Amino acid sequence: RGPLPEGNFAALVSMLTTQALFALGLLQVKGQEKKEPDLELAKYNIDMLQTLEDKTKGNLTKEEQTVLSNTLNDLRMGYVQIAG
Repeated sequence: RGPLPEGNFAALVSMLTTQALFALGLLQVKGQEKKEPDLELAKYNIDMLQTLEDKTKGNLTKEEQTVLSNTLNDLRMGYVQIAG
């Protein structure tokens, strides 16, 4: 394994996003059997990102806020498509 990436805001958003994408079934580990979406777990990770947005309001750079907002919008749309 190589070195771990820098622990920063973008890495935290990326980690939670990745977990939500796995739970939605939009990401999978190569060679592993496809799993059914876990909507409860996906919602949990999306809610965690929403909490992060709520708690950091006014303390993020414009770029950080844009990334977080866009990520939340994309995940919510993916959730609705899969849940629907």
